Amino acid sequence: MGIRLGIIAFLALSWALPGTARAHPLLDRAVAAYERAEFERALRTFHTAERNADLSVDELLQLFEMRALVHDALGDTASMRADLRRLVAVRGSYQLSKLAPPAVRATFEELRDASSGPRAVELKIEEKTIEKESWVVARLLRAPDGLVDHTTLQCSVENDVKTVSRTSEGTSVSVKLPESGVHHGCAATARSRQGGVLFSASTEGKRVLLPSSSPSGFQMPRYQSQRDGGEVRKKKWPWIVAVSVAVVAAGVTAGVLVSQRSKSDSQPQLGAVAVDW
Repeated sequence: MGIRLGIIAFLALSWALPGTARAHPLLDRAVAAYERAEFERALRTFHTAERNADLSVDELLQLFEMRALVHDALGDTASMRADLRRLVAVRGSYQLSKLAPPAVRATFEELRDASSGPRAVELKIEEKTIEKESWVVARLLRAPDGLVDHTTLQCSVENDVKTVSRTSEGTSVSVKLPESGVHHGCAATARSRQGGVLFSASTEGKRVLLPSSSPSGFQMPRYQSQRDGGEVRKKKWPWIVAVSVAVVAAGVTAGVLVSQRSKSDSQPQLGAVAVDW
Protein backbone atom coordinates (compact mmCIF):
# COMPACT_ATOMS: atom_id res chain seq x y z
CA MET A 1 0.00 0.00 0.00
CA GLY A 2 2.88 2.36 0.77
CA ILE A 3 4.33 1.93 -2.72
CA ARG A 4 0.92 2.47 -4.30
CA LEU A 5 0.36 5.69 -2.35
CA GLY A 6 3.81 6.83 -3.33
CA ILE A 7 2.97 6.35 -6.99
CA ILE A 8 -0.26 8.25 -6.52
CA ALA A 9 1.56 11.15 -4.84
CA PHE A 10 4.03 11.24 -7.69
CA LEU A 11 1.09 11.23 -10.11
CA ALA A 12 -0.44 14.25 -8.38
CA LEU A 13 2.81 16.18 -8.67
CA SER A 14 3.50 15.27 -12.28
CA TRP A 15 -0.06 15.85 -13.41
CA ALA A 16 0.11 19.40 -12.07
CA LEU A 17 3.04 20.30 -14.33
CA PRO A 18 2.20 22.59 -17.31
CA GLY A 19 3.41 20.08 -19.87
CA THR A 20 0.80 17.52 -18.77
CA ALA A 21 -2.21 19.83 -18.49
CA ARG A 22 -5.50 18.14 -19.12
CA ALA A 23 -8.19 19.51 -21.42
CA HIS A 24 -11.43 17.77 -20.47
CA PRO A 25 -13.14 18.07 -17.06
CA LEU A 26 -14.02 14.37 -16.95
CA LEU A 27 -10.36 13.47 -17.25
CA ASP A 28 -9.65 15.88 -14.40
CA ARG A 29 -12.23 14.16 -12.23
CA ALA A 30 -10.98 10.68 -13.05
CA VAL A 31 -7.38 11.54 -12.24
CA ALA A 32 -8.43 13.36 -9.07
CA ALA A 33 -10.25 10.22 -7.93
CA TYR A 34 -7.16 8.15 -8.70
CA GLU A 35 -5.03 10.57 -6.67
CA ARG A 36 -7.35 9.99 -3.70
CA ALA A 37 -7.01 6.21 -4.21
CA GLU A 38 -10.71 6.05 -5.15
CA PHE A 39 -9.98 3.57 -7.92
CA GLU A 40 -13.52 2.41 -8.59
CA ARG A 41 -14.74 5.97 -8.96
CA ALA A 42 -11.79 6.80 -11.20
CA LEU A 43 -12.62 3.80 -13.37
CA ARG A 44 -16.28 4.79 -13.72
CA THR A 45 -15.31 8.33 -14.65
CA PHE A 46 -12.85 7.13 -17.28
CA HIS A 47 -15.57 4.93 -18.78
CA THR A 48 -17.97 7.88 -18.86
CA ALA A 49 -15.37 10.07 -20.57
CA GLU A 50 -14.73 7.39 -23.19
CA ARG A 51 -18.43 7.06 -23.98
CA ASN A 52 -19.65 10.63 -23.77
CA ALA A 53 -16.83 13.17 -23.74
CA ASP A 54 -15.66 14.95 -26.87
CA LEU A 55 -12.07 13.76 -26.59
CA SER A 56 -9.36 14.36 -29.11
CA VAL A 57 -7.19 11.44 -30.20
CA ASP A 58 -4.38 12.59 -27.90
CA GLU A 59 -6.79 12.79 -24.98
CA LEU A 60 -8.11 9.33 -25.80
CA LEU A 61 -4.58 7.93 -25.73
CA GLN A 62 -4.02 9.63 -22.40
CA LEU A 63 -7.21 8.01 -21.13
CA PHE A 64 -5.98 4.56 -22.17
CA GLU A 65 -2.70 5.08 -20.34
CA MET A 66 -4.24 6.42 -17.15
CA ARG A 67 -6.98 3.81 -17.09
CA ALA A 68 -4.35 1.10 -17.45
CA LEU A 69 -2.79 2.44 -14.25
CA VAL A 70 -6.15 2.22 -12.51
CA HIS A 71 -6.59 -1.38 -13.67
CA ASP A 72 -3.12 -2.17 -12.42
CA ALA A 73 -3.94 -0.62 -9.04
CA LEU A 74 -7.06 -2.80 -8.87
CA GLY A 75 -5.11 -5.91 -9.81
CA ASP A 76 -7.01 -6.36 -13.12
CA THR A 77 -4.14 -7.41 -15.37
CA ALA A 78 -6.34 -8.42 -18.32
CA SER A 79 -8.03 -5.00 -18.52
CA MET A 80 -4.71 -3.28 -18.06
CA ARG A 81 -3.27 -5.18 -21.02
CA ALA A 82 -6.36 -4.39 -23.13
CA ASP A 83 -5.94 -0.64 -22.64
CA LEU A 84 -2.21 -0.81 -23.35
CA ARG A 85 -2.92 -2.83 -26.49
CA ARG A 86 -5.29 -0.10 -27.71
CA LEU A 87 -2.63 2.48 -26.98
CA VAL A 88 0.03 0.63 -28.95
CA ALA A 89 -2.34 -0.03 -31.86
CA VAL A 90 -3.09 3.65 -32.42
CA ARG A 91 0.40 5.00 -31.84
CA GLY A 92 3.24 2.56 -31.70
CA SER A 93 5.72 5.33 -30.93
CA TYR A 94 3.83 6.42 -27.82
CA GLN A 95 5.99 6.96 -24.75
CA LEU A 96 4.55 6.17 -21.35
CA SER A 97 4.82 8.85 -18.72
CA LYS A 98 6.99 8.47 -15.64
CA LEU A 99 3.85 7.51 -13.73
CA ALA A 100 3.85 3.99 -15.17
CA PRO A 101 5.24 1.45 -12.69
CA PRO A 102 7.78 -1.13 -13.92
CA ALA A 103 5.17 -3.89 -14.38
CA VAL A 104 3.00 -1.70 -16.61
CA ARG A 105 6.01 -0.47 -18.56
CA ALA A 106 7.23 -4.03 -19.16
CA THR A 107 3.79 -5.08 -20.39
CA PHE A 108 3.65 -2.07 -22.71
CA GLU A 109 7.01 -2.89 -24.29
CA GLU A 110 5.95 -6.52 -24.71
CA LEU A 111 2.75 -5.51 -26.52
CA ARG A 112 4.62 -2.97 -28.66
CA ASP A 113 7.00 -5.67 -29.89
CA ALA A 114 4.12 -8.08 -30.52
CA SER A 115 2.23 -5.48 -32.59
CA SER A 116 5.05 -4.22 -34.81
CA GLY A 117 5.78 -4.88 -38.47
CA PRO A 118 3.37 -7.21 -40.25
CA ARG A 119 1.40 -7.70 -37.03
CA ALA A 120 0.46 -4.03 -36.78
CA VAL A 121 -3.09 -2.80 -37.30
CA GLU A 122 -3.83 -2.15 -40.98
CA LEU A 123 -6.73 -0.46 -42.75
CA LYS A 124 -6.98 -2.28 -46.08
CA ILE A 125 -8.94 -1.20 -49.19
CA GLU A 126 -9.81 -3.88 -51.76
CA GLU A 127 -11.84 -4.13 -54.95
CA LYS A 128 -14.25 -7.05 -55.08
CA THR A 129 -16.84 -8.49 -57.46
CA ILE A 130 -19.99 -9.57 -55.64
CA GLU A 131 -22.78 -11.11 -57.72
CA LYS A 132 -21.31 -9.58 -60.88
CA GLU A 133 -21.25 -6.11 -59.38
CA SER A 134 -18.19 -4.00 -58.55
CA TRP A 135 -17.59 -3.09 -54.93
CA VAL A 136 -14.83 -1.48 -52.89
CA VAL A 137 -14.39 -2.85 -49.36
CA ALA A 138 -12.39 -1.34 -46.48
CA ARG A 139 -11.46 -3.57 -43.53
CA LEU A 140 -9.48 -2.89 -40.39
CA LEU A 141 -7.23 -5.85 -39.66
CA ARG A 142 -5.84 -6.89 -36.27
CA ALA A 143 -7.55 -4.08 -34.36
CA PRO A 144 -8.09 -4.52 -30.60
CA ASP A 145 -11.67 -4.80 -29.41
CA GLY A 146 -13.37 -1.66 -28.19
CA LEU A 147 -11.11 0.71 -30.07
CA VAL A 148 -12.86 1.68 -33.34
CA ASP A 149 -16.47 2.85 -33.31
CA HIS A 150 -17.16 3.31 -37.05
CA THR A 151 -15.45 3.17 -40.43
CA THR A 152 -16.03 5.45 -43.44
CA LEU A 153 -15.22 4.78 -47.10
CA GLN A 154 -15.47 7.28 -49.95
CA CYS A 155 -14.68 6.78 -53.66
CA SER A 156 -14.50 9.29 -56.50
CA VAL A 157 -16.36 8.25 -59.67
CA GLU A 158 -17.55 9.67 -62.99
CA ASN A 159 -14.39 11.60 -63.85
CA ASP A 160 -13.97 12.96 -60.33
CA VAL A 161 -17.27 14.88 -60.42
CA LYS A 162 -19.17 12.57 -58.06
CA THR A 163 -18.44 10.57 -54.94
CA VAL A 164 -20.03 7.52 -53.38
CA SER A 165 -19.56 7.04 -49.65
CA ARG A 166 -20.79 5.04 -46.73
CA THR A 167 -20.22 4.83 -42.98
CA SER A 168 -20.75 1.63 -40.99
CA GLU A 169 -20.37 0.74 -37.36
CA GLY A 170 -17.43 -1.47 -36.58
CA THR A 171 -14.28 -2.13 -38.56
CA SER A 172 -15.52 -2.77 -42.13
CA VAL A 173 -17.50 -0.89 -44.75
CA SER A 174 -18.21 -1.29 -48.48
CA VAL A 175 -19.52 0.89 -51.33
CA LYS A 176 -20.96 -0.15 -54.69
CA LEU A 177 -19.35 1.32 -57.80
CA PRO A 178 -21.16 2.36 -61.02
CA GLU A 179 -21.75 -0.26 -63.71
CA SER A 180 -18.42 0.55 -65.35
CA GLY A 181 -16.62 -0.45 -62.16
CA VAL A 182 -14.24 2.48 -62.62
CA HIS A 183 -13.26 4.78 -59.80
CA HIS A 184 -10.64 7.49 -59.48
CA GLY A 185 -9.43 6.83 -55.96
CA CYS A 186 -10.84 5.80 -52.59
CA ALA A 187 -10.11 6.88 -49.02
CA ALA A 188 -11.08 5.17 -45.77
CA THR A 189 -10.92 6.19 -42.12
CA ALA A 190 -11.51 4.26 -38.91
CA ARG A 191 -12.69 6.58 -36.15
CA SER A 192 -13.35 6.70 -32.45
CA ARG A 193 -16.78 7.25 -30.96
CA GLN A 194 -16.02 10.98 -30.88
CA GLY A 195 -15.07 11.00 -34.57
CA GLY A 196 -11.31 11.24 -34.17
CA VAL A 197 -9.35 9.55 -36.96
CA LEU A 198 -7.45 6.57 -35.54
CA PHE A 199 -6.45 4.91 -38.83
CA SER A 200 -6.58 5.99 -42.47
CA ALA A 201 -5.79 4.59 -45.90
CA SER A 202 -6.21 5.55 -49.55
CA THR A 203 -5.85 3.96 -52.96
CA GLU A 204 -5.46 5.31 -56.48
CA GLY A 205 -8.13 4.84 -59.10
CA LYS A 206 -8.08 2.93 -62.34
CA ARG A 207 -6.70 4.39 -65.57
CA VAL A 208 -9.18 4.79 -68.40
CA LEU A 209 -7.68 3.69 -71.74
CA LEU A 210 -7.99 6.32 -74.49
CA PRO A 211 -8.68 5.48 -78.19
CA SER A 212 -5.63 5.47 -80.45
CA SER A 213 -6.87 8.63 -82.19
CA SER A 214 -7.15 10.52 -78.93
CA PRO A 215 -4.36 12.64 -77.49
CA SER A 216 -2.05 10.78 -75.15
CA GLY A 217 -3.34 12.80 -72.25
CA PHE A 218 -4.80 16.07 -71.12
CA GLN A 219 -2.32 18.89 -71.56
CA MET A 220 -2.42 21.42 -68.76
CA PRO A 221 -2.03 25.01 -69.97
CA ARG A 222 1.42 26.29 -69.17
CA TYR A 223 1.40 28.69 -66.28
CA GLN A 224 2.85 32.08 -67.17
CA SER A 225 3.74 34.39 -64.33
CA GLN A 226 2.98 38.09 -64.49
CA ARG A 227 6.66 38.80 -64.80
CA ASP A 228 6.96 36.63 -67.90
CA GLY A 229 3.84 38.19 -69.39
CA GLY A 230 5.22 41.68 -68.76
CA GLU A 231 8.41 40.86 -70.66
CA VAL A 232 6.40 39.62 -73.62
CA ARG A 233 4.28 42.77 -73.65
CA LYS A 234 7.39 44.94 -73.41
CA LYS A 235 8.86 43.30 -76.50
CA LYS A 236 5.68 44.05 -78.49
CA TRP A 237 5.52 47.76 -77.59
CA PRO A 238 8.12 49.04 -80.19
CA TRP A 239 6.16 47.44 -83.04
CA ILE A 240 2.84 48.78 -81.77
CA VAL A 241 4.26 52.33 -81.49
CA ALA A 242 5.81 52.20 -84.96
CA VAL A 243 2.59 51.04 -86.57
CA SER A 244 0.56 53.65 -84.69
CA VAL A 245 2.89 56.47 -85.80
CA ALA A 246 2.65 55.33 -89.41
CA VAL A 247 -1.15 55.23 -89.28
CA VAL A 248 -1.37 58.72 -87.76
CA ALA A 249 1.07 60.16 -90.30
CA ALA A 250 -0.88 58.66 -93.17
CA GLY A 251 -4.12 60.10 -91.79
CA VAL A 252 -2.65 63.59 -91.46
CA THR A 253 -1.23 63.51 -94.99
CA ALA A 254 -4.54 62.38 -96.43
CA GLY A 255 -6.37 65.14 -94.54
CA VAL A 256 -4.03 67.80 -95.84
CA LEU A 257 -4.40 66.65 -99.47
CA VAL A 258 -8.18 66.57 -99.26
CA SER A 259 -8.22 70.06 -97.74
CA GLN A 260 -5.95 71.43 -100.48
CA ARG A 261 -8.07 69.94 -103.24
CA SER A 262 -11.26 71.27 -101.74
CA LYS A 263 -9.93 74.81 -101.50
CA SER A 264 -8.40 74.74 -105.00
CA ASP A 265 -11.82 74.00 -106.48
CA SER A 266 -13.72 76.82 -104.74
CA GLN A 267 -11.15 79.54 -103.86
CA PRO A 268 -7.98 80.98 -105.34
CA GLN A 269 -4.81 79.74 -103.77
CA LEU A 270 -3.77 81.92 -100.87
CA GLY A 271 -0.56 80.15 -99.90
CA ALA A 272 0.39 77.24 -97.80
CA VAL A 273 -2.30 75.25 -96.01
CA ALA A 274 -2.27 75.62 -92.26
CA VAL A 275 -3.50 72.62 -90.24
CA ASP A 276 -5.11 73.69 -86.99
CA TRP A 277 -5.07 70.82 -84.38
